[in-house]
Amino acid sequence: MALQHDASFEPDEHLATLVLRHVGEVRDRLALECVSRVWRAAGQIPGVWLAQDLSMSGDLAARLTDARFLRVLRRAGPNLRSLVVNDAHAAFTGEGMRSYAALVVDEAPGGALEVAGQHHGFPTRDLAFARIHTLDLSRCPGVTGSAVIGILHQLCIHVAPMGERLQRLALAGCDVRKAGFLLRTSTRPTLNILLHLLRASV
Repeated sequence: MALQHDASFEPDEHLATLVLRHVGEVRDRLALECVSRVWRAAGQIPGVWLAQDLSMSGDLAARLTDARFLRVLRRAGPNLRSLVVNDAHAAFTGEGMRSYAALVVDEAPGGALEVAGQHHGFPTRDLAFARIHTLDLSRCPGVTGSAVIGILHQLCIHVAPMGERLQRLALAGCDVRKAGFLLRTSTRPTLNILLHLLRASV
């Protein structure tokens, strides 16, 4: 009598979250979420990937919008050390980083009221990107000077200790030509750090 084997693999939500955390590529993680309702539900859990490095380029980046970027960041979680987006379409402006930071603050215990201080409208110690050392947005023409300055304030480069501060910033191909007036209004410590980052990225 021939035995029939069921070749399908349908984990429960807990096991699906563990698999998503150990899959390295963003494309593969998103593809798994399309397999079934269980995988899709696991993918909707904030921070489910527990990612430290997030990289998007090629076809994946070409389809990236701010809304999609926000959804990816919510899955990745607040432990990122390296964030790379290269060759994105002009529809991607990087604003998803600021939107994600606001969500993390709102979802923190006590909500936004528990944020100790503000600087230019952002938390003085960003809960969303406290560990990030590398930010590479090369060849993303939709990323503007205004967005870059806002992101840098959000990353708290003006107050973070040297060892916890952003170490590498790559903006080649971004539309930063109109950042001059924003730079002139920035504090000298912020300007010094920004110049150091740009020199280190050349």
